[in-house]
Amino acid sequence: MFYVKLASRNIRQSISNFLPFGLSSVVMFLMNLMIATILFSPSLKKLPGAGNFAMLLGLGLTVLTVFATIFMIYSYRFLLKRRTKEFGLYNILGLKKRHIVRISILELMMMFLATVVAGTVLGIILAKFLYLFLIHLIGESYFDLQWSPLAVGIVTAIFACIYLLLMIISNISIHRQSSLELLKNASKGEKEPKSRIILALLGLVSLAIGYYLAVTVVSPLDALTKFFIAVLFVIFGTLLFYMSFTIWLLKRQKKNKNYYYQPKHFITVSGMLYRMKQNAVGLANITILVTMTFVTLATTVGLFSSINGFLGDYFLRNTLINVNTTQQRSIEFIDQVAEKNGLALNNKIVYELSNRLTGAMNDGRFENKQNLANLTAVNFMTADTYTQLTGNKIHLRENETIAYPAVGRFHESNVRFWNHTFKVKEKISEIRNFPSTSMMASNWLILIVNSKEQIQPILDDASKAAGNRYKMGYDTTISADLTAKDAKKFQKVLSYYRVNGNDPIKRINDSETKIEQDDRGEAKTIAGMPPTFERYDDMHEQMTSFAGGFLFIGLILGFTFILGTALIIYYKQISEGEQDKRSFEILQEVGLSKDEVRQTIRSQVLLVFFLPIAVAVVHFGFAFIMIQKLISLFGTTRFNLLLLTSIGTIAVVAVIYYLIYKQTSRAYYRIVER
Repeated sequence: MFYVKLASRNIRQSISNFLPFGLSSVVMFLMNLMIATILFSPSLKKLPGAGNFAMLLGLGLTVLTVFATIFMIYSYRFLLKRRTKEFGLYNILGLKKRHIVRISILELMMMFLATVVAGTVLGIILAKFLYLFLIHLIGESYFDLQWSPLAVGIVTAIFACIYLLLMIISNISIHRQSSLELLKNASKGEKEPKSRIILALLGLVSLAIGYYLAVTVVSPLDALTKFFIAVLFVIFGTLLFYMSFTIWLLKRQKKNKNYYYQPKHFITVSGMLYRMKQNAVGLANITILVTMTFVTLATTVGLFSSINGFLGDYFLRNTLINVNTTQQRSIEFIDQVAEKNGLALNNKIVYELSNRLTGAMNDGRFENKQNLANLTAVNFMTADTYTQLTGNKIHLRENETIAYPAVGRFHESNVRFWNHTFKVKEKISEIRNFPSTSMMASNWLILIVNSKEQIQPILDDASKAAGNRYKMGYDTTISADLTAKDAKKFQKVLSYYRVNGNDPIKRINDSETKIEQDDRGEAKTIAGMPPTFERYDDMHEQMTSFAGGFLFIGLILGFTFILGTALIIYYKQISEGEQDKRSFEILQEVGLSKDEVRQTIRSQVLLVFFLPIAVAVVHFGFAFIMIQKLISLFGTTRFNLLLLTSIGTIAVVAVIYYLIYKQTSRAYYRIVER
């Protein structure tokens, strides 16, 4: 009971030390619980795209759990350092280290209980508001969030493991230090670090490799495979940049007598140099967190804001019907079904393309291999189809083609497919009445030729090279405007047609649905793949649902990263203020004026706390191309919109960062000024 009272008294009397740790613990618990409550609630299953939501929320919960673990360890180590003098006094007064460990464990248990109680109450309340925000993003109207006891149990178990880890850290930290070390550890300064030119160069090389990987990606799949490798190089390079390159730079400034022997430069350079080892880790953490905030918010906001533009480019009309015409299926079939059922295909646009060839283009020669760095998709279009779409007649010889690079670039004068070679007569930049869309391939090339007879041998060779059993042929796409009622009816009619042309389809017990029948009274079926049916409204709902969930997770993670940044900055301000207090007192005693002290403090604080955001902006600038490629995996390539979104995101985060700096710097000034 004695140790329980002592632990309780310690928390009450040292509330200024425990409060930042307690707040960070409650907020981390709260964020995890809100995500888990939505994830495990039965209400989630009633939303469209519940599977995608569950996947995104599960990913978000995993990231938050990892971040909470790292951040709680960081926060608790700061608390331990501020309390080592207190632990040393306990040891000198007669308490053994196992007793001190017991007190520390009891304090953590009390903080854990307070975290669970406060976090659960706030989490249950705020989860409903968070759910309303999610519903608003995805455009749904089901607002009833059912509470899930499983979510509380899982998050409580996660934080029990985190607090158990903190207890182990506390035990190790207290046992491995003597009483004298415990007394002096809180005020112990840093030795002047050595200048390691090799590590500095290694840091710059690591950053250069990460930047190179980011700016040289050529396709979304290539970006997906290189993204995490580039991130690891940039993180490693950032840490070495602060630990080695900045130390090397400060020592260079120190050797410059004209620069160094000035009051403000002398104090700033000396102060930063002697604590740069500690500063380096903190500054690297801040830089990485700010960069993660930029990337997370810019990616999710950019994806969500580009949905309408992408769908507008993809859907020339509100309905798309794709018909595979390889095996006895024709466009007349769709027209007959529409006519028999009284369905009007208004403003119809029809175009035919060959089945897609996917491989790599090497100096104008198509190779049937999957190369992510140069993945190329090729479709063939006949001159008649081009004229039908654009109204422009073209004249091509048997071996001539017109190249349209719908995605990527193409500059070759000849293009070769196995034993078939075409001379590129000209290159065009667009095809009127033809949709634009993004692809996972780095290049999408459409070649306009005279006739299907020229294309079929190439398709046969491609089918053999790929080992396909099915013959490659052509797809016809119908783009038309249908009312919602007609579209639903048309889709229902088409759904009755089976893939196998030998089997009759089953009877339809719907008096409103008419299906053409043959002489035996059985409904006709057409061989090949069944028609596919896409509606603007349906796809808009699906993409809004997915992108809204993606944005929701992005905002949660962005907020968490900003919170982590704020707390790390606060911890740095407090710890450095306590270390600088005595130094600035001595400087004033030897004649430095108060204004000079304030100017020196200001220059040091500005340099230390605005360097990370400047480096983070550079990181994001190099990552922008890779981010654009990754977003195109979801169907959007709108560069200008993504650029504006990214600039806006950086501006908003920079303003928040500045406000954090203004608030936390006051604590630093209060400590160091007399």
